[in-house]
Amino acid sequence: MFRRVLFRSVPEWPIPPGVQAEPREYQKLGFHWLVWLRDLDLGGVLADDMGLGKTLQTLLLLYDTHGDPEGSPSLVVAPTSVVYNWAAEAQKFVPDLRIYVHHGSNRASKLPVKDVDVIVTSYALLRYDDTLFTNTRFRYVVLDEAQQIKNPDSQIAAICQKIQSDHRLALTGTPLENNLVELWSIFQFLMPGFFGTRQSFAGRYATSIQKQQDMEALATLRKR
Repeated sequence: MFRRVLFRSVPEWPIPPGVQAEPREYQKLGFHWLVWLRDLDLGGVLADDMGLGKTLQTLLLLYDTHGDPEGSPSLVVAPTSVVYNWAAEAQKFVPDLRIYVHHGSNRASKLPVKDVDVIVTSYALLRYDDTLFTNTRFRYVVLDEAQQIKNPDSQIAAICQKIQSDHRLALTGTPLENNLVELWSIFQFLMPGFFGTRQSFAGRYATSIQKQQDMEALATLRKR
């Protein structure tokens, strides 16, 4: 019921011309929701199961966002194994979206912030070339397999927090794996302060729900 009511309240948005695909209905709904979040200046977690088209929905969002070619590029951070898959999917579905893959030993020493719409890199290189990314402002920062920052004490989570951007998005089929603090860590990247401090979140939600089985706290968290 919640999902049905939510999508009924999300305005439709036209698929931008030039897309070389016919998205499924649920992918169109996902795209509408992502545009809605963007226009409200909200971050979000696209948590579809694997194989349901998170990459396509996100590429539609980025293609629509970069309909105005002026301005800063967006950044997609992904596991090393799928970095080139992002470029291939973009070429297949949105060939007009200008992609630069920052990867390999011959990668550029500076990021090409002009004549590029989307920069794709890996978590490993984000950690290695952190100053390149933290000194650049992006239109969107998208974390693929965002559970990579589930540990708020990790170096990669700290680097992601420092990246400057207008909008942020997390993609993961498993936004919560072991502990509720993992959810706090992802939202601290998306919308810093949305869930308060780590300590207050742990006291208000994590401890109450996981150790005390507090159903009222769980309902409050779900509503939030």
